[in-house]
Amino acid sequence: MNVLELTALAVSEASIKERKCFACGGLPSTGKGEHIIPLWLQRSHKLFDKTIGLINGTRIPYRYLTVPCCEICNTGFLADIERAVQPNFMKGMITTNNEKLIMGRWLSKILLGLLVKETSLLYDRAQPTLGPIVRPSYIEELEHLHFILNSARKETTFHCIHGDYPFSIYSYLVRNESPAGKFDLSTNVFGQSVAIRIGELAVIFISDGGLQQDIVPKGPFSLLGATVSEYQFRELAARIHYKAALRDATHTYLTSESERNISIDQISVRPYSNQILKNGDMRVFRDWDEKVLSEVIEKYSLVNMTDIFDEDTGKCRTILIDENGKLLKASQYLKLPSG
Repeated sequence: MNVLELTALAVSEASIKERKCFACGGLPSTGKGEHIIPLWLQRSHKLFDKTIGLINGTRIPYRYLTVPCCEICNTGFLADIERAVQPNFMKGMITTNNEKLIMGRWLSKILLGLLVKETSLLYDRAQPTLGPIVRPSYIEELEHLHFILNSARKETTFHCIHGDYPFSIYSYLVRNESPAGKFDLSTNVFGQSVAIRIGELAVIFISDGGLQQDIVPKGPFSLLGATVSEYQFRELAARIHYKAALRDATHTYLTSESERNISIDQISVRPYSNQILKNGDMRVFRDWDEKVLSEVIEKYSLVNMTDIFDEDTGKCRTILIDENGKLLKASQYLKLPSG
């Protein structure tokens, strides 16, 4: 079976309901399955008993974040992805296009794994008729995300409209300023985005065909690659998650596969709403709202919205740049008045 067929089988509603291997749709092993957050990361950052928040507001320990997986996938291409991505976090940077692809595949696995896990958990255990947190049929909508992961199985050539790969990815260097640790993870289901900080390297990935990076190549305030604090990274993640959720378009693809390789051609951008902007372009992102942004930052950064949203100006306060557009240092933004 080729990679395209494996991908379609793995994301099918039937495979998800039957708890088949999340990576290929085959029979899973009798073990624990694939650890969404790998054991090497749980060990190095003492995450076993720490918890992550789910869509329904409940929390689950990282050690229980596993999904059904067959032994061939678990010890094969998934293990290869894990080994390939670790050096990036050890050196604290992403320097090549190939490293971007490796990171994109790994973060695809994490985002996909989290959503597959939530298809097996009840939204409310007191009301089982409400069903799972994520409906199994939703995973079928993530076929593109799944294919980014599965492209690691075979030599793959991408021909994309906006860049080298069919996703957006931003990276930053983070200087830790608190004893809370050097690990952070957040996601946005609707935007298909995931942000992670491990040590000094922080990366944000969006399964959007590269649309966000095409519109804002260097991310919020052009800070791509900058050295920021952990608090500033959380704001960056919130802004990128919010932008991801505003996406109002997708892509059409032409994909071919031979025994040895796969070719993926991004043909065109297909807007959902077909709305025309004032400049004549098709709308690919819905309108930005500073008040909603403030709510998003409140969620991801655990700050009070009243401290960052100015009702008089309708603007959201930032700890990223000063009035001259220069990156703020922690000593500067910590002294800024609230409101």
